[in-house]
Amino acid sequence: MKRKAVRADLRKESTQFPGYFKYELDIQEEDGSITKNVPAYGKDLQDALYRTVKVEKIEKIEKSFNRMSMWPILTIFMVYMTAIAVTAVKLEAAWPVIVGLITVTAVTLGMNHFLDKGKFYEKRRNH
Repeated sequence: MKRKAVRADLRKESTQFPGYFKYELDIQEEDGSITKNVPAYGKDLQDALYRTVKVEKIEKIEKSFNRMSMWPILTIFMVYMTAIAVTAVKLEAAWPVIVGLITVTAVTLGMNHFLDKGKFYEKRRNH
């Protein structure tokens, strides 16, 4: 069984973010237990529910990244850069190195933005 909201109450309109509302949810967990008074913020109830689910997904990904050691990440990076360097030497061109660095930068910035967004939502949820 999936998790589902069994009760939602509109508490108040946000003073810091005009047009947003604070809801309190009771969520029935997969095991049947009910978590009460979970705060959720959104422009309407559907938006608040979506944001709550999204924050939980971000927290799950963030937790798995925080548990990872730095060595596997460093190893993957070094293997990737070595493959790019070998490709550049074989092709006698610099574009694989440039494309590789742009890709690494884009992935790093994308993940940083994704994880920072989760922290932003967490800050809002705790207020």
